[in-house]
Amino acid sequence: MKNYNHYEIEDFLIDETFADWVRGVQNESSEEWEEWLRQNPFKQPLVHEAQILFQSIQVKPGHDIEDHEVENMIFDMQQRIQPPQRIGRWPMIRVAAGLFFMVSVGVAVGIYLKKSDRGTSAYQYLVSTSSQPLIERKNTTGASIFVHLPDHSSVVLKPGARISFDPAFKGQQRVVYLEGEAFFEVTKNPDRPFYVYANDLVTKVLGTSFVINAEPGGEKASVAVMTGRVSVFSRNGHETKVTKHAEQLAVVLTPNQQVEHHCGDSRLLKGIVTKPQLIQKSDQVSTFDFSDTSLTEVFAKLEKAYGVRIIYDEETMAKCPLTASFTNRPLFEMLTIICKAVEARYEVLDGQIIVYGRGC
Repeated sequence: MKNYNHYEIEDFLIDETFADWVRGVQNESSEEWEEWLRQNPFKQPLVHEAQILFQSIQVKPGHDIEDHEVENMIFDMQQRIQPPQRIGRWPMIRVAAGLFFMVSVGVAVGIYLKKSDRGTSAYQYLVSTSSQPLIERKNTTGASIFVHLPDHSSVVLKPGARISFDPAFKGQQRVVYLEGEAFFEVTKNPDRPFYVYANDLVTKVLGTSFVINAEPGGEKASVAVMTGRVSVFSRNGHETKVTKHAEQLAVVLTPNQQVEHHCGDSRLLKGIVTKPQLIQKSDQVSTFDFSDTSLTEVFAKLEKAYGVRIIYDEETMAKCPLTASFTNRPLFEMLTIICKAVEARYEVLDGQIIVYGRGC
Protein backbone atom coordinates (compact mmCIF):
# COMPACT_ATOMS: atom_id res chain seq x y z
CA MET A 1 0.00 0.00 0.00
CA LYS A 2 1.29 3.43 -0.92
CA ASN A 3 2.12 5.79 1.95
CA TYR A 4 0.18 9.05 1.64
CA ASN A 5 1.23 10.47 5.02
CA HIS A 6 3.33 13.19 3.37
CA TYR A 7 0.41 14.35 1.21
CA GLU A 8 -0.88 17.91 1.44
CA ILE A 9 -4.09 19.29 -0.10
CA GLU A 10 -2.42 19.88 -3.46
CA ASP A 11 -1.07 16.32 -3.59
CA PHE A 12 -4.51 14.80 -3.06
CA LEU A 13 -6.06 16.98 -5.75
CA ILE A 14 -3.63 15.92 -8.47
CA ASP A 15 -3.72 12.21 -7.59
CA GLU A 16 -5.88 10.38 -10.14
CA THR A 17 -6.62 7.49 -7.76
CA PHE A 18 -7.87 9.97 -5.17
CA ALA A 19 -10.06 11.60 -7.84
CA ASP A 20 -11.57 8.23 -8.72
CA TRP A 21 -12.22 7.47 -5.06
CA VAL A 22 -13.98 10.82 -4.54
CA ARG A 23 -16.10 10.20 -7.67
CA GLY A 24 -17.17 6.86 -6.22
CA VAL A 25 -15.36 4.66 -8.72
CA GLN A 26 -15.05 1.17 -7.28
CA ASN A 27 -11.68 -0.41 -7.96
CA GLU A 28 -8.59 -1.66 -6.17
CA SER A 29 -7.29 1.87 -5.61
CA SER A 30 -10.54 2.92 -3.95
CA GLU A 31 -10.28 0.04 -1.50
CA GLU A 32 -6.70 1.07 -0.83
CA TRP A 33 -7.80 4.61 0.07
CA GLU A 34 -10.42 3.27 2.49
CA GLU A 35 -7.88 1.03 4.18
CA TRP A 36 -5.29 3.81 4.39
CA LEU A 37 -7.81 6.12 6.09
CA ARG A 38 -8.67 3.42 8.62
CA GLN A 39 -5.00 3.09 9.44
CA ASN A 40 -4.41 6.86 9.52
CA PRO A 41 -7.47 8.47 11.13
CA PHE A 42 -5.47 11.62 11.96
CA LYS A 43 -5.41 12.39 8.22
CA GLN A 44 -9.21 12.41 7.90
CA PRO A 45 -9.67 16.21 8.40
CA LEU A 46 -7.15 16.94 5.63
CA VAL A 47 -8.68 14.34 3.31
CA HIS A 48 -12.16 15.69 4.00
CA GLU A 49 -11.00 19.21 3.10
CA ALA A 50 -9.47 17.90 -0.13
CA GLN A 51 -12.74 16.12 -0.96
CA ILE A 52 -14.74 19.31 -0.50
CA LEU A 53 -12.34 21.29 -2.68
CA PHE A 54 -12.37 18.62 -5.38
CA GLN A 55 -16.17 18.46 -5.43
CA SER A 56 -16.45 22.25 -5.57
CA ILE A 57 -14.80 22.42 -8.99
CA GLN A 58 -15.91 21.03 -12.30
CA VAL A 59 -13.01 18.86 -13.31
CA LYS A 60 -12.80 17.23 -16.70
CA PRO A 61 -11.64 13.61 -16.81
CA GLY A 62 -7.90 14.20 -16.92
CA HIS A 63 -5.22 12.73 -19.09
CA ASP A 64 -1.55 13.55 -19.37
CA ILE A 65 -0.34 16.10 -21.88
CA GLU A 66 2.41 14.59 -23.96
CA ASP A 67 5.87 16.15 -23.82
CA HIS A 68 5.85 17.11 -27.49
CA GLU A 69 2.51 18.88 -26.99
CA VAL A 70 3.97 20.91 -24.13
CA GLU A 71 6.96 21.84 -26.28
CA ASN A 72 4.65 22.99 -29.07
CA MET A 73 2.58 25.07 -26.65
CA ILE A 74 5.70 26.67 -25.23
CA PHE A 75 6.95 27.50 -28.72
CA ASP A 76 3.57 29.00 -29.75
CA MET A 77 3.38 31.13 -26.62
CA GLN A 78 6.95 32.35 -27.00
CA GLN A 79 5.96 33.75 -30.38
CA ARG A 80 3.22 35.81 -28.69
CA ILE A 81 5.13 37.04 -25.64
CA GLN A 82 8.55 38.55 -25.17
CA PRO A 83 10.84 35.81 -23.85
CA PRO A 84 11.81 36.64 -20.25
CA GLN A 85 15.46 37.36 -19.71
CA ARG A 86 17.29 34.96 -17.44
CA ILE A 87 19.64 36.88 -15.17
CA GLY A 88 20.88 34.36 -12.67
CA ARG A 89 20.35 31.07 -10.88
CA TRP A 90 19.06 30.73 -7.33
CA PRO A 91 17.06 28.59 -4.88
CA MET A 92 13.75 29.60 -3.30
CA ILE A 93 13.88 31.61 -0.07
CA ARG A 94 11.83 31.55 3.05
CA VAL A 95 9.73 34.68 3.56
CA ALA A 96 9.36 35.67 7.19
CA ALA A 97 5.83 35.89 8.55
CA GLY A 98 4.61 38.91 10.48
CA LEU A 99 5.52 41.66 8.03
CA PHE A 100 1.95 42.74 7.39
CA PHE A 101 1.71 45.05 10.40
CA MET A 102 4.11 47.53 8.79
CA VAL A 103 2.51 50.85 7.88
CA SER A 104 3.19 53.11 4.91
CA VAL A 105 5.68 55.30 6.80
CA GLY A 106 8.16 52.50 7.19
CA VAL A 107 10.00 49.67 5.53
CA ALA A 108 10.55 46.25 7.05
CA VAL A 109 13.77 44.41 6.36
CA GLY A 110 15.13 41.11 7.60
CA ILE A 111 18.80 40.49 6.83
CA TYR A 112 21.09 37.57 7.58
CA LEU A 113 24.80 37.56 6.88
CA LYS A 114 27.86 35.95 8.41
CA LYS A 115 31.56 36.48 7.97
CA SER A 116 33.16 35.24 4.81
CA ASP A 117 35.75 32.51 4.93
CA ARG A 118 38.01 34.72 2.82
CA GLY A 119 39.55 36.58 5.77
CA THR A 120 38.14 40.09 6.17
CA SER A 121 34.37 40.02 5.85
CA ALA A 122 32.49 42.28 3.45
CA TYR A 123 31.13 44.15 6.46
CA GLN A 124 34.59 44.87 7.87
CA TYR A 125 35.90 45.95 4.48
CA LEU A 126 33.00 48.32 3.79
CA VAL A 127 33.13 49.86 7.26
CA SER A 128 36.91 50.40 7.06
CA THR A 129 36.65 52.25 3.74
CA SER A 130 33.76 54.56 4.68
CA SER A 131 34.45 58.27 4.17
CA GLN A 132 32.18 59.15 7.08
CA PRO A 133 32.86 58.39 10.76
CA LEU A 134 30.62 55.52 11.79
CA ILE A 135 29.29 54.16 15.03
CA GLU A 136 28.67 50.47 15.57
CA ARG A 137 25.93 48.75 17.51
CA LYS A 138 26.49 45.06 18.27
CA ASN A 139 24.18 42.64 20.03
CA THR A 140 26.25 40.63 22.49
CA THR A 141 23.23 39.38 24.42
CA GLY A 142 21.14 36.26 23.94
CA ALA A 143 18.02 38.18 22.91
CA SER A 144 17.05 40.72 20.26
CA ILE A 145 17.74 44.39 20.95
CA PHE A 146 16.40 47.65 19.50
CA VAL A 147 18.60 50.26 17.86
CA HIS A 148 17.26 53.68 16.89
CA LEU A 149 18.74 55.36 13.81
CA PRO A 150 19.22 59.13 13.38
CA ASP A 151 16.25 59.46 10.98
CA HIS A 152 13.85 57.86 13.50
CA SER A 153 14.08 54.50 11.78
CA SER A 154 14.49 51.52 14.08
CA VAL A 155 16.35 48.21 13.87
CA VAL A 156 15.88 44.95 15.73
CA LEU A 157 19.28 43.28 15.99
CA LYS A 158 19.35 39.53 16.50
CA PRO A 159 21.98 37.98 18.81
CA GLY A 160 25.48 38.33 17.37
CA ALA A 161 24.42 40.88 14.72
CA ARG A 162 25.98 44.29 14.28
CA ILE A 163 25.40 47.39 12.19
CA SER A 164 27.43 50.51 11.44
CA PHE A 165 26.09 53.88 10.33
CA ASP A 166 26.77 57.60 10.31
CA PRO A 167 25.38 58.93 13.62
CA ALA A 168 24.04 62.01 11.82
CA PHE A 169 23.12 60.42 8.47
CA LYS A 170 24.89 63.25 6.63
CA GLY A 171 24.76 63.53 2.86
CA GLN A 172 22.18 62.58 0.27
CA GLN A 173 22.01 58.92 1.20
CA ARG A 174 21.23 56.99 4.38
CA VAL A 175 23.61 54.03 4.43
CA VAL A 176 23.70 51.08 6.81
CA TYR A 177 26.22 48.22 6.84
CA LEU A 178 25.08 44.97 8.37
CA GLU A 179 26.57 41.71 9.56
CA GLY A 180 24.18 39.20 11.08
CA GLU A 181 20.39 39.19 11.15
CA ALA A 182 18.26 42.30 11.59
CA PHE A 183 14.78 43.67 11.05
CA PHE A 184 14.45 47.28 9.90
CA GLU A 185 11.55 49.72 10.08
CA VAL A 186 12.69 52.61 7.94
CA THR A 187 11.22 56.10 7.81
CA LYS A 188 10.47 56.98 4.20
CA ASN A 189 12.26 59.94 2.66
CA PRO A 190 12.28 60.02 -1.19
CA ASP A 191 14.89 62.79 -1.20
CA ARG A 192 17.37 60.70 0.82
CA PRO A 193 17.17 57.04 -0.22
CA PHE A 194 18.01 54.30 2.25
CA TYR A 195 20.67 51.71 1.27
CA VAL A 196 21.47 48.42 2.97
CA TYR A 197 24.85 46.83 2.19
CA ALA A 198 24.93 43.10 2.94
CA ASN A 199 27.83 41.18 1.46
CA ASP A 200 27.86 41.79 -2.34
CA LEU A 201 24.17 42.69 -2.43
CA VAL A 202 22.86 46.25 -2.20
CA THR A 203 19.19 47.06 -1.63
CA LYS A 204 17.75 50.50 -2.25
CA VAL A 205 14.52 51.16 -0.45
CA LEU A 206 11.80 52.57 -2.66
CA GLY A 207 9.03 51.98 -0.14
CA THR A 208 7.22 49.71 2.33
CA SER A 209 8.36 46.23 3.41
CA PHE A 210 10.74 43.53 2.28
CA VAL A 211 13.05 40.78 3.53
CA ILE A 212 16.76 40.28 2.84
CA ASN A 213 18.47 36.99 3.57
CA ALA A 214 22.20 36.31 3.16
CA GLU A 215 23.38 32.79 3.88
CA PRO A 216 26.22 31.97 6.27
CA GLY A 217 29.63 32.39 4.70
CA GLY A 218 28.40 35.18 2.45
CA GLU A 219 27.89 32.92 -0.56
CA LYS A 220 24.25 33.77 -1.28
CA ALA A 221 21.78 36.55 -0.67
CA SER A 222 18.16 37.16 -1.60
CA VAL A 223 15.47 39.81 -1.36
CA ALA A 224 11.70 39.26 -1.22
CA VAL A 225 9.12 42.05 -1.40
CA MET A 226 5.95 41.99 0.66
CA THR A 227 4.53 45.40 -0.25
CA GLY A 228 5.73 48.36 -2.29
CA ARG A 229 8.90 48.31 -4.38
CA VAL A 230 12.63 47.85 -3.87
CA SER A 231 15.57 48.08 -6.23
CA VAL A 232 18.24 45.40 -5.90
CA PHE A 233 21.67 45.21 -7.52
CA SER A 234 25.02 43.58 -6.92
CA ARG A 235 28.38 45.20 -6.37
CA ASN A 236 31.88 43.98 -7.10
CA GLY A 237 33.85 43.03 -4.03
CA HIS A 238 36.12 46.09 -4.32
CA GLU A 239 33.29 48.60 -4.80
CA THR A 240 32.33 50.54 -1.69
CA LYS A 241 29.86 52.97 -3.30
CA VAL A 242 26.80 52.57 -5.45
CA THR A 243 27.64 53.25 -9.10
CA LYS A 244 25.30 54.50 -11.78
CA HIS A 245 26.14 51.46 -13.88
CA ALA A 246 25.11 49.13 -11.05
CA GLU A 247 21.81 50.95 -10.55
CA GLN A 248 21.10 50.75 -14.26
CA LEU A 249 21.37 46.96 -13.98
CA ALA A 250 19.12 46.85 -10.91
CA VAL A 251 16.12 44.57 -10.66
CA VAL A 252 12.98 46.29 -9.41
CA LEU A 253 10.78 44.05 -7.32
CA THR A 254 7.07 44.48 -6.63
CA PRO A 255 4.88 42.60 -4.12
CA ASN A 256 5.39 38.82 -3.99
CA GLN A 257 8.47 38.94 -6.19
CA GLN A 258 11.98 37.97 -5.16
CA VAL A 259 15.51 38.08 -6.50
CA GLU A 260 18.47 35.87 -5.60
CA HIS A 261 22.19 36.42 -6.00
CA HIS A 262 25.43 34.45 -5.72
CA CYS A 263 28.46 36.11 -4.14
CA GLY A 264 30.90 37.22 -6.84
CA ASP A 265 28.33 36.86 -9.62
CA SER A 266 26.66 40.02 -10.92
CA ARG A 267 23.73 38.09 -12.34
CA LEU A 268 20.36 38.10 -10.57
CA LEU A 269 17.38 35.79 -10.93
CA LYS A 270 13.92 37.19 -10.53
CA GLY A 271 11.15 34.93 -9.27
CA ILE A 272 8.06 34.70 -7.08
CA VAL A 273 8.16 34.16 -3.33
CA THR A 274 7.38 30.71 -1.98
CA LYS A 275 4.08 31.76 -0.43
CA PRO A 276 2.60 34.82 -2.18
CA GLN A 277 0.41 36.97 0.06
CA LEU A 278 -2.64 39.04 -0.81
CA ILE A 279 -1.71 42.65 -1.50
CA GLN A 280 -5.24 43.88 -0.88
CA LYS A 281 -6.21 45.62 2.34
CA SER A 282 -6.49 43.37 5.38
CA ASP A 283 -10.24 43.98 5.78
CA GLN A 284 -10.93 42.31 2.44
CA VAL A 285 -11.83 38.64 2.66
CA SER A 286 -9.57 36.30 0.72
CA THR A 287 -12.45 34.44 -0.92
CA PHE A 288 -12.65 33.69 -4.62
CA ASP A 289 -15.99 32.42 -5.94
CA PHE A 290 -16.25 31.43 -9.58
CA SER A 291 -19.36 30.12 -11.33
CA ASP A 292 -18.92 29.31 -15.02
CA THR A 293 -16.35 32.11 -15.00
CA SER A 294 -14.01 32.48 -17.97
CA LEU A 295 -10.30 31.99 -17.35
CA THR A 296 -9.72 35.55 -18.49
CA GLU A 297 -11.73 36.82 -15.54
CA VAL A 298 -10.29 34.23 -13.15
CA PHE A 299 -6.68 35.07 -13.95
CA ALA A 300 -7.40 38.82 -13.92
CA LYS A 301 -8.79 38.56 -10.39
CA LEU A 302 -5.80 36.58 -9.16
CA GLU A 303 -3.38 39.00 -10.81
CA LYS A 304 -5.03 41.94 -9.05
CA ALA A 305 -5.18 40.17 -5.69
CA TYR A 306 -1.54 39.03 -5.66
CA GLY A 307 0.15 41.58 -7.90
CA VAL A 308 1.69 38.92 -10.16
CA ARG A 309 1.39 38.53 -13.91
CA ILE A 310 -0.23 35.40 -15.33
CA ILE A 311 0.54 34.66 -18.98
CA TYR A 312 -1.51 32.19 -21.01
CA ASP A 313 -2.71 31.60 -24.56
CA GLU A 314 -5.86 33.73 -24.72
CA GLU A 315 -6.85 32.40 -28.12
CA THR A 316 -7.32 28.87 -26.85
CA MET A 317 -7.95 29.23 -23.11
CA ALA A 318 -9.77 32.52 -22.53
CA LYS A 319 -13.29 31.10 -22.75
CA CYS A 320 -12.67 27.99 -20.64
CA PRO A 321 -15.29 28.11 -17.85
CA LEU A 322 -14.42 27.45 -14.21
CA THR A 323 -16.71 26.77 -11.27
CA ALA A 324 -14.88 26.77 -7.96
CA SER A 325 -14.82 28.41 -4.55
CA PHE A 326 -11.61 29.17 -2.62
CA THR A 327 -11.30 30.64 0.86
CA ASN A 328 -7.91 31.35 2.41
CA ARG A 329 -6.14 29.06 -0.05
CA PRO A 330 -2.51 29.66 -1.13
CA LEU A 331 -2.08 31.05 -4.63
CA PHE A 332 -0.13 28.08 -5.97
CA GLU A 333 -2.68 25.63 -4.56
CA MET A 334 -5.46 27.51 -6.35
CA LEU A 335 -3.47 27.49 -9.58
CA THR A 336 -2.94 23.74 -9.28
CA ILE A 337 -6.69 23.18 -8.89
CA ILE A 338 -7.56 25.54 -11.74
CA CYS A 339 -5.04 23.90 -14.06
CA LYS A 340 -6.37 20.50 -13.09
CA ALA A 341 -9.88 21.62 -14.05
CA VAL A 342 -8.89 22.83 -17.51
CA GLU A 343 -6.19 20.26 -18.23
CA ALA A 344 -3.31 22.71 -18.07
CA ARG A 345 0.03 23.18 -16.36
CA TYR A 346 1.88 26.21 -15.00
CA GLU A 347 5.42 27.25 -14.16
CA VAL A 348 7.08 30.31 -12.65
CA LEU A 349 9.55 32.12 -14.89
CA ASP A 350 11.22 35.50 -14.39
CA GLY A 351 8.70 36.67 -11.78
CA GLN A 352 5.72 35.63 -13.91
CA ILE A 353 3.35 32.66 -13.97
CA ILE A 354 3.08 30.93 -17.34
CA VAL A 355 0.10 28.62 -17.94
CA TYR A 356 0.26 26.02 -20.70
CA GLY A 357 -2.94 24.34 -21.91
CA ARG A 358 -4.74 23.14 -25.02
CA GLY A 359 -7.94 25.03 -24.33
CA CYS A 360 -11.53 23.85 -24.10
